[in-house]
Amino acid sequence: MQRPMSVELVNEYGRHTVRIAIDESAVLLDPSDVDAVIRHLSYLRAAMRPEIEKEPSRMHQYVIEMDPCWHSEKHPLYDGAVLILRHSGLGWAGFALPTQSMQKLRDVLTEHLEALAEEHCLPN
Repeated sequence: MQRPMSVELVNEYGRHTVRIAIDESAVLLDPSDVDAVIRHLSYLRAAMRPEIEKEPSRMHQYVIEMDPCWHSEKHPLYDGAVLILRHSGLGWAGFALPTQSMQKLRDVLTEHLEALAEEHCLPN
């Protein structure tokens, strides 16, 4: 039998917390606890099968972070770079990109920039 579970944002004594309740038990999580749960669940999910699809679904409505903070640096152990993106709900996520992936990403982003430039050019 599946247990009824609820997850909600609550204001506990002027602080935002998340309340997770399963049957008659409940726990309040502060922001650092929520971060720890998200991080731990992401590690567990990475080990589960089936794995996450390699391509995004065109039917799914993804949570999109507008103009996210990001950081990049050369990867210390191999030829490539590390790209770290910040999502306001999921936190920072890092991606090690080999040179070939960096080149593909550059090419795709260049295409987007060129298309935007064409859209915004006015004929003389």
